Amino acid sequence: MLKKAMAVAGAVAMLSLAAPAHADITSGAGGIASGNQLHLPIVIPVNVCGNAVAVVGGALAGCKGGAFAHAPSHH
Repeated sequence: MLKKAMAVAGAVAMLSLAAPAHADITSGAGGIASGNQLHLPIVIPVNVCGNAVAVVGGALAGCKGGAFAHAPSHH
């Protein structure tokens, strides 16, 4: 039960970091801070286990099992 609650809390925390786009129309003019948008898919492995959190690497908390997420392949 606690593992599920921690997984849900972690998912909510990760989703709350995404900000919605309020200005979704670009001006078409190139330049720094001119309104142009760039879309970059970023995949970061995150491991949450017990009291340890690892963003890149391993959390050395001694947990067994767990879930793995693989980056989508766009070939």
